[in-house]
Amino acid sequence: MLKGVIFDMDGVIINSEPVHYEAYRQVLEELGCEEEYTYEIYQKTVGSTQYRVVEEIINRFGLTLSVEEIQARGLKKQSEIFKTEGYPPVPGAVELIRKLHNAGLKLAVASSSVEALIEESIRGIGVTEYFDRMVSADTLDKPKPEPDVFLLAAQELGLSPDECIIIEDSENGVLAAKAAGIPCVGYINPDSGKQNLSAADILVEGFEEIDEEFMVRVWKRAHGEP
Repeated sequence: MLKGVIFDMDGVIINSEPVHYEAYRQVLEELGCEEEYTYEIYQKTVGSTQYRVVEEIINRFGLTLSVEEIQARGLKKQSEIFKTEGYPPVPGAVELIRKLHNAGLKLAVASSSVEALIEESIRGIGVTEYFDRMVSADTLDKPKPEPDVFLLAAQELGLSPDECIIIEDSENGVLAAKAAGIPCVGYINPDSGKQNLSAADILVEGFEEIDEEFMVRVWKRAHGEP
């Protein structure tokens, strides 16, 4: 029986990938990098932890600063952008979260972002009260596409993987869901780049028509139930 829904955050709840990109673009600009950091370059790291994103930046641009220092600068820029421009929710995400909560399902966020940013973002769009748990993969040894963050989220909800379903927008996230043995709804977000979501149980282009009944049908089909 479906009892819990696990949401990825960036690109599923908050349309934050453009903000993350702009933050690191500004950091690189301040460091005087001659090569342009394009959105296409950033999109190749969508679904990775912030640590992995920064590792890629350092390697590509030959920076001598540590991952921690670049990450701290990037997070500071992200926070400044969010405070100035607000938190851009994915269309229909807030309504879906409310629907699923009101239907009695347990909800969790399982994100590759750092814990502070998860809490700040979820609070920024006013849905903190609907989530039972918020889990970050940033401190885990094995981030997505490994299943660890989703298995931890299910555990934190007090549920088995068989009782959950996941909503993801990245290839790494979908692969992590499948590795966890949890059915997955793949959300096609254009701002997340050309993600291969073919391993998802179903693909959607929006959340407006999705509700608890839809999620139960996907879960049942994934488990071979009528």
